[in-house]
Parts: sequence; C-alpha cells; structure tokens
Amino acid sequence: MRAAAGSDRVLLVDPAWEVDELESLADALDERSLRPVAGFSTHAHHDHLLWHPRFGDVPRWSSAETARLAAGERAALLTMLGPWPDDLVPLVGAVTAVDGDLIPWAGQEARLVVHDAHVPGHTAVWLPGPRILLAGDLLSDVELPLPDEPPGALERYALGLDALAPFVARARLVVPGHGSPGTDARARLDRDRRYLDAVSRGLEPDDERLADEAMRLTHAETVRLHGRGAGRTPASDD
Repeated sequence: MRAAAGSDRVLLVDPAWEVDELESLADALDERSLRPVAGFSTHAHHDHLLWHPRFGDVPRWSSAETARLAAGERAALLTMLGPWPDDLVPLVGAVTAVDGDLIPWAGQEARLVVHDAHVPGHTAVWLPGPRILLAGDLLSDVELPLPDEPPGALERYALGLDALAPFVARARLVVPGHGSPGTDARARLDRDRRYLDAVSRGLEPDDERLADEAMRLTHAETVRLHGRGAGRTPASDD
C-alpha cells in the first residue's frame, strides 16, 4: 500500500509466506522503485508474521494480542512454519503492538478493526480513502471460515463478521489473505454468515467452496469441533 498516490513509500501487510514468494515480492518492489517503510501483521499465525531483510529494518506493527501471541508462542509458530532459512528466523513475529486504532506510519489513513474471529486479536485494515478492506483470513472467496479453538469459537467468529460489517458496506474492494481480491464484499460476508449458521444448526451448508477437496476436509473438522453437539459427553445407558 503506497503512502500516497505517486509515493515510493509503502506499507507491507502480511507479506507472502513461501521463501521464494518473499524474494519475488522484494524483486517486484525493487523493479518499481518502491521502499517499505512499515509492516503490519493481521494475526498470530505463522504465515502472517514473516519478513525479509530486503524489506528493510522498519517498524512492524500488529494488534496487542497478536504481538503477545507472537512472542509467547514463538516456538510453536516456528514449528508450524517448518524448515526456514537461518537469516529469516529472527524476523518471524518481530512485531510491536499498535497503541490505538491507526497504523502509526507517515502515509494514508489505515484504520484497524480488531476482533477475535479466526484467532484472538485478528485485525482487518480499513483504508477509507480508496475504500479498500484488507480482511486477513476472513472473507475469502476460496476458503471457508476457520474458527478458533472451542468453546465459543463460532460465536466469536460471528462477532468478528459483525465488526467488519460497517466497513464491508462501504468497501469498493476486499482483499483476503488467501484467495482473490473482489468487489463482492457484502456477498462474501453474507456467505460466511450462512456457513456459520449451518454449522451451528447441524445443517449441510450450500457453499461452492465445498467443491474443493481440501475445504471439504476442513469443513468436516469444523463440524467435529464446533458443530451442533460437538464436545458433548454421550448420554449414559445407566
């Protein structure tokens, strides 16, 4: 995201998570003579806490809960990441909590929408100028909603969608962490709400994302963890 139209200064949000993708992003920035001046991580999952030396030694921000989890669960995050170049390991999760609801950088307004869907402290970034919503791991066109650990995860996810709703209503473009940008933010929000409702009621969702085998497996696990009756102790025959 450019600081302003025509500026060479950019804010990087959730840089891509394969090593070659990070390299390619650095190449693309160089080719366009763009210079990162800050970074932001939307949440404390291993694929959203990455950085590359070529991006520069600049401030990297997150919500307070994301910063806490990135530090407190660093060993687990590195395990999830798998083999990683030695020079990149120290950069994983090196984020600082934002004090307030705006990213403190010398660029266009970037407002934070913090909620607990997907993982505690998950944060969307709202750009009111261009009316763009950077949604993190919500509002994907290809991935189903992925609630956090039970109990109460479906409810927290629904509240997260509610928090995004006012920005979705104004968004010209939504950019998810996984999937494709789109102009259909309202439709994506409605679809995710319908999916959560179906899971909570023990119904089979009518959702085109289930055409993907990986998403069918994900859905089965979501139903196991969060579906109607999940976690209940079977009644005794006595």
